[in-house]
Amino acid sequence: MTDARHVVTHRICSEFKRFPDIGMKPLDVSSLDAREASLARAIDHAVHRRWISLTTLIGHASNRIVHKLDAPVGATLLVATAQLMLLDRIPDHAVINCAVDWVRRNGHPRATGFVNAVLRKITRLRIEIIDNGIVGESDHFLRGDGSAWKLTEPVFKDSIDFQTGFSRKSWTRLVHEFGEKTATTIAVGSIAEAPIIVTMPEGKALPETILTHDDPRFGVVPQNVDLADLFISQPTLRAQDPTSANSLDLVKDLHPKRILDVCAGRGTKTKQLRALFPDAMIAATEPNDVRRAYLEELAPDIDVVVYTPDSDGPTEPFDLVVVDVPCSNSGVFARRPEAKFRYDKKHIDSLVELQQEILQDARSIVHNKGHLLYATCSIDPAENTSQIQWLTSQQRLEFIIDSSTMPSGYPGSDPTLWHDGGFAALLQAR
Repeated sequence: MTDARHVVTHRICSEFKRFPDIGMKPLDVSSLDAREASLARAIDHAVHRRWISLTTLIGHASNRIVHKLDAPVGATLLVATAQLMLLDRIPDHAVINCAVDWVRRNGHPRATGFVNAVLRKITRLRIEIIDNGIVGESDHFLRGDGSAWKLTEPVFKDSIDFQTGFSRKSWTRLVHEFGEKTATTIAVGSIAEAPIIVTMPEGKALPETILTHDDPRFGVVPQNVDLADLFISQPTLRAQDPTSANSLDLVKDLHPKRILDVCAGRGTKTKQLRALFPDAMIAATEPNDVRRAYLEELAPDIDVVVYTPDSDGPTEPFDLVVVDVPCSNSGVFARRPEAKFRYDKKHIDSLVELQQEILQDARSIVHNKGHLLYATCSIDPAENTSQIQWLTSQQRLEFIIDSSTMPSGYPGSDPTLWHDGGFAALLQAR
């Protein structure tokens, strides 16, 4: 049976020289038993969430530029350091011995002494776990539950960005758009483990095992609840944050007969649209093959037409077109930690261009006097208010109303008060 650490280290090794383009696919744990698979997911999750904070610590302990290390050595150190700093139940000696053994077995026997020395230095840098980590304290390694490792040396001196896991370019963008105080709040929130928030169709009660959210239409799944069993027993239950769901509140007073959900993903908003408009003809598109497969499986149950890339549609205009575009995910850094590594001007500019291409196509099939709902899980003005200005000035649309939400929630905070960040705006064809 393959070992969990081997599976994760092999994956991180394949990603090491591709950073920041990491974490794009789920970890393959098919070779592991249930216990090892659970450990592998936990380690992989920790590495991807805190890649930059971990490499900062490794660089301090080794006096090396981490990204210049050979991939097997760098990956081994990342996987081991994630366990030492974030997974408390694994003994230090087991972590270090496994790391040294992996390097030896995978063609780098001369690096075993280096790996051993760096990891032992990291264990000596730790003093104790304190209950309340403080952002900006250079000797605090912050953790997702609000605690921190107190360190013997100022590893994160003058680097809130690295302490919270942002690249320097991403942090610069964040401060430029929101100011340092708000940027710091966003950065700290990104470390937290975002809760799983669920909701039921209107008129149906949430299961008793679910904690009531601040918005009573939603609930939070406790950590001890088995998700697979929960969703099997409650087939109409859907995972959705209030901010995402509330974007459709902007259209609830409309009376569309034909609706198109563009970039529908796995159909979360499509199901919500069907509940809001039970008599409407609803169609959906999704360019990603994997997500579209989920959508096509769902479609017969909710009476939705799914247009594929090789189909003829859509050709006729729609009364309502919902466009939830690919975005920077800056409103959901806690759920999409890899987005923190790419949040810079170059990436935003490319996204804005892609969003406008999608919007232009969507606008072409909005019926005369019909409506377009634009939505993102971003808080960046370039993807939100600036796009609305472009739509009204260049695409013959009239602004009706918008909704903007900043993310709330931080390490150790009450999960029933959690909200993702996001934006939505309703426009009408003129």
